[in-house]
Amino acid sequence: MDRESLLQLMSFPGTFTFRVVADSAGDLRARCVGAVEGALGRPVEGVEERPSGAGRYRAVRIRAVVQDPDEVLAAYAALGSVPGLRMLL
Repeated sequence: MDRESLLQLMSFPGTFTFRVVADSAGDLRARCVGAVEGALGRPVEGVEERPSGAGRYRAVRIRAVVQDPDEVLAAYAALGSVPGLRMLL
């Protein structure tokens, strides 16, 4: 995903949902929220977390208001460093 694609897909400012799938770890939610809040410099709006059927992985969804495509890309870059990351959507 790049800046131009984001500009075509959504209007800014707006609410964006970041989705992370990672190894099941006790502090996954906090690490993901911290990464997004650190990249944006403000609190997120909402967080949901679900374990996989077998319990080996967890999915975290984070809703946040983003001002421009650069904030989306910065948050994705920060989430990319979360330990145990399997997929970033």
